[in-house]
Amino acid sequence: MAKIAWRIAHAFTKGQKSAPAEFREVENQLYSLSAALTALKDVCGNDIAAVAIDTSKLPARFQKEQQDGVQSVAGILDSCSEILKHLEKVVESYSVVTASEDPGKSRIQRWSTGFVKNYKKVAWTTEAGDLAALRSQLMVHTNSLDLVLGIIVSSRTTRIEDSLRENSKMLSEIHSWWAQSLKDAVTGASEPAQGHHLLGLQRSLNPMSFEVHITSTGVSQLLCTQACLHDDWRETGSTQLFVCQCSQTGTSTLHPSHPRVENIALSPISFPFRQAGDEASWTLFKALDRSTNQMVSITIKNVAASDIVKLEESFIQPLAEARASDMLQQGISNQLAHLSPDAASVRALNLQSDLKDCHKLIDSVTFRVGHRNLSKPNVDGLSLLNYRELGQQSIRSAGSALGHAELSIYYGSDDTSVSTELTKSIVHSAKKLHEKLEEMRMELFVTSLQYPRPDETVVLHLQATEVQCEVAIISDAELLITCNRDNQHRLIVASRNKCTVLTQVLPDRFFTPASSFEPSFAAPTWLVQLEGSGKRKVYHYPDGFRFLSFRNTSAEKMFELGRTAVLQGAASERTLPMR
Repeated sequence: MAKIAWRIAHAFTKGQKSAPAEFREVENQLYSLSAALTALKDVCGNDIAAVAIDTSKLPARFQKEQQDGVQSVAGILDSCSEILKHLEKVVESYSVVTASEDPGKSRIQRWSTGFVKNYKKVAWTTEAGDLAALRSQLMVHTNSLDLVLGIIVSSRTTRIEDSLRENSKMLSEIHSWWAQSLKDAVTGASEPAQGHHLLGLQRSLNPMSFEVHITSTGVSQLLCTQACLHDDWRETGSTQLFVCQCSQTGTSTLHPSHPRVENIALSPISFPFRQAGDEASWTLFKALDRSTNQMVSITIKNVAASDIVKLEESFIQPLAEARASDMLQQGISNQLAHLSPDAASVRALNLQSDLKDCHKLIDSVTFRVGHRNLSKPNVDGLSLLNYRELGQQSIRSAGSALGHAELSIYYGSDDTSVSTELTKSIVHSAKKLHEKLEEMRMELFVTSLQYPRPDETVVLHLQATEVQCEVAIISDAELLITCNRDNQHRLIVASRNKCTVLTQVLPDRFFTPASSFEPSFAAPTWLVQLEGSGKRKVYHYPDGFRFLSFRNTSAEKMFELGRTAVLQGAASERTLPMR
């Protein structure tokens, strides 16, 4: 029927530039009906009986007490078929077939000249209605079919939700039975075995632990050395963020349970970000200490190297994105989150370099523009911040961090009525500020090593069980080759947990044809390595390394195929003729 409707619509105004406006309206309705019939066939196939339809949602003219959903749809289709057959007879009776101007095209059907003048006398419907009645009937049937499609999609969605709900219930019952059975089994075991088993279970459920420090009124205090995230920290209304694991890690004799750490909760304005430096640490700004009802700053430290990416992807980044979204929806824009200057993206605080009290060591800041200098005293504060753009899902991932940092300088009023005596050491001031600037510079540099840069395109992306060279052995590795605007290719090999990252701008000999020589990796290379404690070390190898190999041959072959493809692309770009 969809084909019949399309064919009739195609013939309605074909070859008649001066056809009445009513013809164009009917033609459009026929095209809409054809599209609706095609969509219904795509959804239902040839078995309409397999589709469950609630007749109460259909138009009244298609509802009958004795009919179910299938019969109602069949009635709609029968009525459509009746109208289309009648129209088909009208077209055959009053149209003529003419040859196309293009011999390669088929002949076309168009209305006869006499018919166009007397079209109002034709019975357009089976009830001898006019064109307006025909257009109304076509519209009703099209809308009915659209409604049927909506009901079908809605009912399928409901069935999927019901199925998922049932599966979830079954899984919950299985888990409850398993937990109860495990509990009974542990109860009957000896005490040493019980303690050992519970320790293993606890570590498997909460493998990520860290130190939690609290800062209130400017004083930092250690709350817990073995804390982890509470399982329900994401839930709305959750009043607990951390769990103390000291009693489960065998250190309870030295470190008893710390109830205060379990009183820390998220507030509506809590915001997380990372502190710049070689030792990974994160600040949770404006957390709530429920034991005192105070807003405090929480610092997370001493995260195992293998857990750093997990902590950032499961806690830091999701919380920052949620808080940034909430703030902007409320019209709040500050240094934690704001729109980019072009309002094209949302920026959330990613890194902060701790410049606390640095302003006390600075007399003034001089701005230089060309040959003009402007010196401003009364520096009241400094902040060095790096942001990342939210909503960018790509290979870069955390690499959505911007490639620069912002240094903000705050000035106070010149209060001459206050007598102050401040002794400054120029060397000490410059050294401390330089250290903080270097920490941020190193963070930005490491980020540029770990991820593709904004001007780079990924031309090869591979996964490998293990990648080996003489400077590093990288397990569970991701290998990228990128190409920038200057046609320079860069190799990035990183472990999935980002504990090890190897990067090198590939030398020209890397693109030597595979049949001639082995690829060369003799070029300056950087290696970023996280130690077990989470401390970062950056190594530089000016001469690169001699080989790159894989544990299994399939990865080796895939790399060679990818290198050949990149080689061909690079060669074609380098041999473009000069004009």
